[in-house]
Amino acid sequence: MAKFFGLFDYTTPGPGIPKDQPPKTGRTLFFELLIRKFWDLVKLNLLHFVFNLPSAILLFLGLQFLFPTVIADDPQMDIMVRLATGAMLSCIPLLTTGPAQAGFTYILRNYAREEHAFIWSDYKETAFKNIKESGIVCILDFVFFLILSIAMNFYGQLASHYPLALVAFIIILLVFILFIMMHLFIYPMMITYQLSVKQIFKNALIFSLIRFFPNLGIILICFLIVLATFLNAFIGAAFYFLITPSLIGLITNIYIRPIFKKYMTDF
Repeated sequence: MAKFFGLFDYTTPGPGIPKDQPPKTGRTLFFELLIRKFWDLVKLNLLHFVFNLPSAILLFLGLQFLFPTVIADDPQMDIMVRLATGAMLSCIPLLTTGPAQAGFTYILRNYAREEHAFIWSDYKETAFKNIKESGIVCILDFVFFLILSIAMNFYGQLASHYPLALVAFIIILLVFILFIMMHLFIYPMMITYQLSVKQIFKNALIFSLIRFFPNLGIILICFLIVLATFLNAFIGAAFYFLITPSLIGLITNIYIRPIFKKYMTDF
């Protein structure tokens, strides 16, 4: 009976995975990894939250200082947009604790490649291995973010009165968007290839320009995910603590893998 038509014969080898089966990519890979690695993503998120909390707080306070005027008419909406923006910029990541972000990216890159990673040991090892480069990137990010934010705030206030100020604001806004896009590529390049910080920024800028609209689409998707959770500040904070950075990081690492495979080497 156990071998009735071979249906219940567990001693017979199964068909296995076809050798020529193409690797999963995009949405298929994302949802499969999200289900299979969900608790690992939560654990990674909690670990990263501890080491990246100072940067997240600094980023939110910086947004309050640089943009003291109301972003939205509704005070609750204003707070929600500020929280979502701060969370988003730390998830991309625009301003984070550099070495911690390197370790965080390494784990997610391995997940995107469907390779194993030890959450704590690989996180720590990669953070220390890239401490110099990631530290330099972190400092440069802070300086660029500060300069661009002050310029955007200054010209944004003048834009309603002076047409040239509006032009300047739009140009600075585009530079700011490109700067955000570059951070889709900076840390994955850092932990994958032997490149100088100058080469990393140069390549990241090139990828931001040649894939401007796809990059913009990914950033908008990520922002909408974060914004949806922050429709309620408490829920948004809970999601950010448990899963949001890991979720966004998984999306971006899956997105950039085929780009690196096409233009550089296997990611």
